[in-house]
Amino acid sequence: MLPTTLRSQLLLLIVITFVLLLPSRSLTGIRATPQTSNQSATDAVLKLIERQSYNEAIARLEEILERDPRNAEALTYMATANLYQRRDFSKALDDFKEAFKAGGGATFFVVHSHEKFTTADVVNYCRGWLHLRKDGIEFVPGEGTHGFKCPFSDVEEFERNQLSKKIFHIKCGGKTQNFRGRSNTDLEPLLIVALYKSFTQN
Repeated sequence: MLPTTLRSQLLLLIVITFVLLLPSRSLTGIRATPQTSNQSATDAVLKLIERQSYNEAIARLEEILERDPRNAEALTYMATANLYQRRDFSKALDDFKEAFKAGGGATFFVVHSHEKFTTADVVNYCRGWLHLRKDGIEFVPGEGTHGFKCPFSDVEEFERNQLSKKIFHIKCGGKTQNFRGRSNTDLEPLLIVALYKSFTQN
């Protein structure tokens, strides 16, 4: 049997080791869970906005923002949901700018044309999400392989089209990408171009 002093020291060593290791494991789990949870929550919100279930999307975003009022992606998607529900383009401009200041940006549900424009009609296309963030532009298609990422420094043009003001284009790496916003108005491209100019000045 171990002497009392040695037993006490061993017990103390075990307790210290346990105390030192426990926070490390706990914090790892705590860090990982909200990120995964927030990511899946915002992914679900984008699906709701895509289906035009704006009230449900807004309700879910409000829950996220109650827990984390400066959540950059939640602020961005809240501006997106409100834009498509209310069609208030001037308020959307302010909302997206606030989201950008918080570390987010602007997100739009768009039609991406796979053909050169000769009329205002889009025949060959895919739908997806256009994200403007501090590090550049990303288009994520709902399906297919027409996605791309482009840093702002590589953007050659970001303008509304001459043929139809409902269409805007982004030229990056010598390739022009044409888009139309969900609202199918000339105001949405105007908003998107204005946000691009604002984000690249900050």
